[in-house]
Amino acid sequence: MKKTAILCLALVASATAFSQERVIRMPEAPSKTYNIAEEDGGSFWCAIEAGGGSTAMEYKKNVAMLSTTYTGGYRFNQYLKVGAGLGVIYYPNSSNVRDTKYHLAMPLFLNVRGNILSEEIRYTVPYWSVNVGMAIPDGFFLTPTVGLRIGEKRNAFLVGISYTFRHFKAYSDYTENYSGALLKLGYEF
Repeated sequence: MKKTAILCLALVASATAFSQERVIRMPEAPSKTYNIAEEDGGSFWCAIEAGGGSTAMEYKKNVAMLSTTYTGGYRFNQYLKVGAGLGVIYYPNSSNVRDTKYHLAMPLFLNVRGNILSEEIRYTVPYWSVNVGMAIPDGFFLTPTVGLRIGEKRNAFLVGISYTFRHFKAYSDYTENYSGALLKLGYEF
């Protein structure tokens, strides 16, 4: 019995002598370098957009429009971007409505835009945009837009539908108001 007790004691002592401490190490989070301007949202942005559409007025002659615009500005965060832009508008059938022999106009405008939802975890987010300005030689215009941004924070394709409100100088020497719809395609970087 004495031998059995010594044998058991030797087994217990040897089992504790060979035991190992098991430390489970979890993987560390990857180191990430942050661009402070991108984290805070403050940075410059640009957008190039092309669109086409027509006025949709009852009891008036309608005007088709094709436009190309360039907008640049400052991004405060993903929900607010402010900028200014310029472009070219081509009116294929403008001689029916506008009191000018030229088919082109040059819009100069201010732009305010932003995302409706966060772009942190989404590849496609809805956005809004408003252009307010003057088209030379036509006059005042206002164009709000809603659409989708498809892509990353700094590289995204834009697809939007716009309502446009415009003043045209008509043949009778007074300004007429026209409303219409546009489809816009663009790229924002």
